[in-house]
Amino acid sequence: MKKTALVARYLLGLMFTVFGLNGFLNFIPQPPPTSDLALRYMAVLLESHYFVAVFLVQPVAGLLLLANRYVPLALPLQYRPAFQGIPRNAA
Repeated sequence: MKKTALVARYLLGLMFTVFGLNGFLNFIPQPPPTSDLALRYMAVLLESHYFVAVFLVQPVAGLLLLANRYVPLALPLQYRPAFQGIPRNAA
């Protein structure tokens, strides 16, 4: 069980580090939104600078997980930005 937790922590840390850095360096291109509603939603998030906060928190928390430092702090830091797009009342 310890090995499973270790592998999960490393994979989660690597994932959030890579995708957090992608927000600034853009080495994994993202296609533009196809619908008008999605385009407006992305525009609102960009105008409010919400993505800057998300992309700052993600690599920091990912590096904390990879370094095995402050893991109880790093996990809640990643929770909210990672699940922001999931509707709360989805049936």
